[in-house]
Amino acid sequence: MTAPTGLPVALLVIYITLSFPTLYIAVKHGLKHGAIIGWLFLFAFCTLRIIASALETKDPNSASAALIASIGLSPLLIATCDVLHEARVYIIPKSSRPLDARFLGFYHVLISTAIALAAAGASKLDKTGLTPKDMYRRQTLVRAGMVLLLLGWVALLSFAPLALFQASPHESKRLTTHTGGKQLLLAATLSLPFIGIRVLERLVYFFTNK
Repeated sequence: MTAPTGLPVALLVIYITLSFPTLYIAVKHGLKHGAIIGWLFLFAFCTLRIIASALETKDPNSASAALIASIGLSPLLIATCDVLHEARVYIIPKSSRPLDARFLGFYHVLISTAIALAAAGASKLDKTGLTPKDMYRRQTLVRAGMVLLLLGWVALLSFAPLALFQASPHESKRLTTHTGGKQLLLAATLSLPFIGIRVLERLVYFFTNK
Protein backbone atom coordinates (compact mmCIF):
# COMPACT_ATOMS: atom_id res chain seq x y z
CA MET A 1 0.00 0.00 0.00
CA THR A 2 1.58 3.25 -1.06
CA ALA A 3 1.32 6.46 0.92
CA PRO A 4 -0.98 8.30 -1.54
CA THR A 5 -3.57 5.48 -1.47
CA GLY A 6 -3.18 4.56 2.20
CA LEU A 7 -5.55 7.21 3.52
CA PRO A 8 -8.33 6.61 0.94
CA VAL A 9 -8.24 2.87 1.69
CA ALA A 10 -8.45 3.55 5.43
CA LEU A 11 -11.37 5.94 4.91
CA LEU A 12 -13.07 3.39 2.66
CA VAL A 13 -12.93 0.78 5.43
CA ILE A 14 -14.05 3.29 8.09
CA TYR A 15 -17.10 4.53 6.20
CA ILE A 16 -18.18 1.04 5.14
CA THR A 17 -18.00 0.03 8.80
CA LEU A 18 -19.91 3.12 9.96
CA SER A 19 -22.70 2.67 7.41
CA PHE A 20 -24.08 -0.41 9.17
CA PRO A 21 -24.66 1.10 12.65
CA THR A 22 -26.01 4.23 10.95
CA LEU A 23 -28.69 2.17 9.22
CA TYR A 24 -29.45 0.38 12.49
CA ILE A 25 -29.92 3.70 14.30
CA ALA A 26 -32.18 4.95 11.51
CA VAL A 27 -34.43 1.92 11.87
CA LYS A 28 -34.26 2.07 15.68
CA HIS A 29 -35.33 5.71 15.84
CA GLY A 30 -38.11 5.05 13.36
CA LEU A 31 -40.58 7.40 11.72
CA LYS A 32 -41.66 9.23 14.87
CA HIS A 33 -40.90 12.97 14.62
CA GLY A 34 -39.30 12.22 11.24
CA ALA A 35 -36.19 11.06 13.10
CA ILE A 36 -35.31 8.49 10.44
CA ILE A 37 -34.73 11.23 7.85
CA GLY A 38 -31.65 12.68 9.53
CA TRP A 39 -30.06 9.27 9.99
CA LEU A 40 -30.74 8.33 6.37
CA PHE A 41 -28.99 11.53 5.30
CA LEU A 42 -26.05 10.46 7.46
CA PHE A 43 -26.08 7.09 5.68
CA ALA A 44 -26.08 8.98 2.35
CA PHE A 45 -23.00 10.88 3.54
CA CYS A 46 -21.24 7.59 4.33
CA THR A 47 -22.18 6.24 0.90
CA LEU A 48 -20.77 9.29 -0.91
CA ARG A 49 -17.57 9.10 1.12
CA ILE A 50 -17.23 5.41 0.20
CA ILE A 51 -17.53 6.32 -3.49
CA ALA A 52 -15.06 9.21 -3.19
CA SER A 53 -12.54 7.08 -1.30
CA ALA A 54 -12.83 4.31 -3.87
CA LEU A 55 -12.07 6.80 -6.65
CA GLU A 56 -9.13 8.22 -4.71
CA THR A 57 -7.56 4.75 -4.38
CA LYS A 58 -7.21 4.75 -8.18
CA ASP A 59 -6.34 8.43 -8.59
CA PRO A 60 -5.43 10.49 -5.48
CA ASN A 61 -5.90 13.70 -7.50
CA SER A 62 -9.26 12.72 -9.01
CA ALA A 63 -11.47 15.76 -9.67
CA SER A 64 -14.52 13.50 -9.51
CA ALA A 65 -13.54 12.33 -6.03
CA ALA A 66 -13.11 15.95 -4.90
CA LEU A 67 -16.54 16.81 -6.28
CA ILE A 68 -18.22 13.83 -4.59
CA ALA A 69 -16.46 14.65 -1.32
CA SER A 70 -17.86 18.18 -1.54
CA ILE A 71 -21.34 16.94 -2.40
CA GLY A 72 -21.07 14.66 0.62
CA LEU A 73 -21.03 17.71 2.87
CA SER A 74 -24.67 18.43 2.03
CA PRO A 75 -26.19 15.26 3.54
CA LEU A 76 -23.83 15.61 6.50
CA LEU A 77 -25.04 19.15 7.25
CA ILE A 78 -28.70 18.21 6.73
CA ALA A 79 -28.26 15.12 8.92
CA THR A 80 -26.77 17.25 11.70
CA CYS A 81 -29.63 19.74 11.43
CA ASP A 82 -32.23 16.96 11.57
CA VAL A 83 -30.53 15.27 14.53
CA LEU A 84 -30.50 18.59 16.39
CA HIS A 85 -34.21 18.91 15.63
CA GLU A 86 -34.83 15.37 16.88
CA ALA A 87 -33.02 16.18 20.13
CA ARG A 88 -35.13 19.32 20.56
CA VAL A 89 -38.30 17.27 20.10
CA TYR A 90 -37.28 15.01 22.96
CA ILE A 91 -36.35 17.87 25.27
CA ILE A 92 -38.39 20.96 24.43
CA PRO A 93 -42.22 21.14 24.32
CA LYS A 94 -43.74 21.84 20.90
CA SER A 95 -45.16 25.15 22.11
CA SER A 96 -41.62 26.40 22.80
CA ARG A 97 -40.29 25.65 19.31
CA PRO A 98 -42.88 27.08 16.88
CA LEU A 99 -40.33 27.94 14.17
CA ASP A 100 -38.58 24.57 13.97
CA ALA A 101 -40.47 23.31 10.91
CA ARG A 102 -39.83 26.54 9.01
CA PHE A 103 -36.15 26.48 9.89
CA LEU A 104 -35.85 22.87 8.72
CA GLY A 105 -37.54 23.70 5.43
CA PHE A 106 -35.33 26.75 4.89
CA TYR A 107 -32.21 24.78 5.78
CA HIS A 108 -32.97 21.95 3.38
CA VAL A 109 -33.53 24.46 0.56
CA LEU A 110 -30.30 26.32 1.40
CA ILE A 111 -28.13 23.21 1.37
CA SER A 112 -29.84 21.77 -1.71
CA THR A 113 -29.19 25.04 -3.55
CA ALA A 114 -25.58 25.04 -2.42
CA ILE A 115 -24.87 21.56 -3.67
CA ALA A 116 -26.76 22.14 -6.93
CA LEU A 117 -24.51 25.13 -7.66
CA ALA A 118 -21.35 23.26 -6.70
CA ALA A 119 -22.26 20.19 -8.75
CA ALA A 120 -23.28 22.24 -11.80
CA GLY A 121 -20.04 24.20 -11.72
CA ALA A 122 -17.66 21.34 -10.99
CA SER A 123 -19.19 18.75 -13.32
CA LYS A 124 -16.92 19.71 -16.26
CA LEU A 125 -14.03 21.49 -14.61
CA ASP A 126 -11.70 18.59 -15.41
CA LYS A 127 -12.65 18.62 -19.08
CA THR A 128 -10.24 19.96 -21.68
CA GLY A 129 -11.25 22.58 -24.20
CA LEU A 130 -13.06 24.93 -21.83
CA THR A 131 -12.60 28.60 -22.65
CA PRO A 132 -11.30 30.88 -19.88
CA LYS A 133 -14.77 32.43 -19.68
CA ASP A 134 -16.44 29.03 -19.23
CA MET A 135 -13.83 28.02 -16.68
CA TYR A 136 -14.39 31.22 -14.69
CA ARG A 137 -18.16 30.78 -14.80
CA ARG A 138 -17.99 27.21 -13.53
CA GLN A 139 -15.50 28.09 -10.81
CA THR A 140 -17.80 30.90 -9.70
CA LEU A 141 -20.73 28.46 -9.41
CA VAL A 142 -18.63 26.07 -7.34
CA ARG A 143 -17.40 28.81 -5.05
CA ALA A 144 -20.92 30.19 -4.59
CA GLY A 145 -22.11 26.72 -3.61
CA MET A 146 -19.29 26.28 -1.12
CA VAL A 147 -20.01 29.69 0.43
CA LEU A 148 -23.64 28.63 0.91
CA LEU A 149 -22.44 25.42 2.58
CA LEU A 150 -20.32 27.55 4.90
CA LEU A 151 -23.37 29.68 5.72
CA GLY A 152 -25.28 26.47 6.43
CA TRP A 153 -22.62 25.43 8.91
CA VAL A 154 -22.70 28.86 10.55
CA ALA A 155 -26.49 28.53 10.88
CA LEU A 156 -26.04 25.23 12.71
CA LEU A 157 -23.38 26.80 14.88
CA SER A 158 -26.01 29.34 16.00
CA PHE A 159 -28.87 26.84 16.21
CA ALA A 160 -27.13 24.35 18.53
CA PRO A 161 -26.35 26.75 21.43
CA LEU A 162 -29.93 28.07 21.17
CA ALA A 163 -31.20 24.51 21.55
CA LEU A 164 -29.01 23.99 24.61
CA PHE A 165 -30.22 27.27 26.11
CA GLN A 166 -33.88 26.45 25.48
CA ALA A 167 -33.47 22.98 26.96
CA SER A 168 -32.37 24.26 30.37
CA PRO A 169 -35.79 25.53 31.62
CA HIS A 170 -37.38 22.18 30.75
CA GLU A 171 -34.62 19.99 32.16
CA SER A 172 -36.31 19.05 35.42
CA LYS A 173 -39.60 18.22 33.68
CA ARG A 174 -38.41 16.34 30.59
CA LEU A 175 -34.80 15.25 30.84
CA THR A 176 -35.53 12.82 33.65
CA THR A 177 -37.37 10.65 31.11
CA HIS A 178 -35.54 11.85 27.97
CA THR A 179 -31.87 11.83 28.93
CA GLY A 180 -31.14 10.49 25.47
CA GLY A 181 -32.34 13.78 24.02
CA LYS A 182 -29.72 15.76 25.88
CA GLN A 183 -27.00 13.26 24.94
CA LEU A 184 -28.05 13.49 21.30
CA LEU A 185 -28.02 17.29 21.46
CA LEU A 186 -24.56 17.39 23.04
CA ALA A 187 -23.16 14.89 20.53
CA ALA A 188 -24.49 16.86 17.55
CA THR A 189 -23.18 20.12 19.04
CA LEU A 190 -19.72 18.69 19.67
CA SER A 191 -19.54 17.45 16.08
CA LEU A 192 -19.93 20.95 14.64
CA PRO A 193 -16.28 22.09 14.96
CA PHE A 194 -15.12 18.98 13.07
CA ILE A 195 -17.75 19.51 10.37
CA GLY A 196 -16.63 23.13 10.13
CA ILE A 197 -13.03 22.04 9.50
CA ARG A 198 -14.23 19.86 6.63
CA VAL A 199 -16.35 22.66 5.14
CA LEU A 200 -13.45 25.13 5.36
CA GLU A 201 -11.08 22.60 3.81
CA ARG A 202 -13.38 22.16 0.81
CA LEU A 203 -13.84 25.93 0.57
CA VAL A 204 -10.07 26.51 0.49
CA TYR A 205 -9.64 23.71 -2.05
CA PHE A 206 -12.05 25.24 -4.56
CA PHE A 207 -10.91 28.84 -4.00
CA THR A 208 -7.21 28.02 -4.37
CA ASN A 209 -7.47 24.90 -6.61
CA LYS A 210 -5.11 23.12 -4.20
